[in-house]
Amino acid sequence: MKYLFLLFPFLCSYCFAQQTVERDRKLSPQVTEKYNVLKSDYTVLQGQYSAYFKKKLLAAGKYENNKRTGTWTFFDKQGAPCQRFNYDANSLLFETQPDTSIRVIYMVDDSLKNNPRFTRPIRIGGLYYGFLPYANLVRLPAMYQGLSNEESSATIEILVSPYGRLAEFKLRVRPYKAPYSDNDAIFNFNINLLDTDDKVFVPATLNKEPISVRMIIPCRFRGGDRIELL
Repeated sequence: MKYLFLLFPFLCSYCFAQQTVERDRKLSPQVTEKYNVLKSDYTVLQGQYSAYFKKKLLAAGKYENNKRTGTWTFFDKQGAPCQRFNYDANSLLFETQPDTSIRVIYMVDDSLKNNPRFTRPIRIGGLYYGFLPYANLVRLPAMYQGLSNEESSATIEILVSPYGRLAEFKLRVRPYKAPYSDNDAIFNFNINLLDTDDKVFVPATLNKEPISVRMIIPCRFRGGDRIELL
């Protein structure tokens, strides 16, 4: 009976391990996800997850019952670590300096004066992987499809609340290198179509007080009705 008692937990753990199936899918033409799902329900992510830009690692972490758990590591398109975030503690553990080649603009409702101390909002996942779900949500109307990047430009514009939650998401299209204008084409998108994890930011602060911030992120047309991040 002693041997049967010791063997039973081992068999249970072995059977449980067989309940997941490895899958992969394209998150974008250049990004592939590899993940595990429950064998009984392919909609439930369970176990290790990774994403690759071409063959370079973009994200690595773990899911439990469709929720990100533990510490995730995110990488830039060159494969260098750019961020680590602990989802259990809701804590940013590490982040490199932002890529200055990507000209993200931060607009604050209050004027930055009196020697302000401003900290920007931080998208979990970094400037590339973190905003892929936003770019994937965009579908341009028929009259704007096939725009040339040499003649027109596009920017993702989002509003982040003082609590670090996405409050608004839109796309602005205007002539290339032209100043902002009331004649710009603006398309609003339903933020409820994004997963909860995709709407989380580390909040911005002004003089140590949480504030709302509007982020303007450059992107480009990918052909047809799609856009892509720089």
